[in-house]
Amino acid sequence: MVWCTTTSDNRAMQHAQNHHQTLDTYQVWDAISYAWTEIGLDKDEFKTIAQKAGLKPEHLPQIDRIFFKDICASFAVDSFLIFPLMLWMLMPDYGYNEEYLRKRMQDWYTKPYWRHFLNPLRVLGYPVAVWFAWGYRAKLRKAIGEAA
Repeated sequence: MVWCTTTSDNRAMQHAQNHHQTLDTYQVWDAISYAWTEIGLDKDEFKTIAQKAGLKPEHLPQIDRIFFKDICASFAVDSFLIFPLMLWMLMPDYGYNEEYLRKRMQDWYTKPYWRHFLNPLRVLGYPVAVWFAWGYRAKLRKAIGEAA
């Protein structure tokens, strides 16, 4: 898959960065997206991500907003489909490709928020997505607290 930078892509990423001024949004998406992988992350890997991204306790409200509003909502359809397609689900073994995840973020931030929820599978899958990723949110928050 080839990904080209366009004006709308640039606007979307600028929106994400402006909306979360002091936070590397990609690092948060990357850490939480491991909830939808075969392997996942361990405690030390969360610490490494928190340190690499410079995440601090004052970022926790922003991280929660990104977690609930963006990441879980983005992965809601995937979460809804995991159970019926358990045997065929193509979950990556160890993390999403950076290009894919950045493109996913781009697509998410480019559309008006409400438009994402016109898909009923997203509405149905949202609670499942929060359930899937809740432990990852807790581990990231704990790693940030320990790094401070």
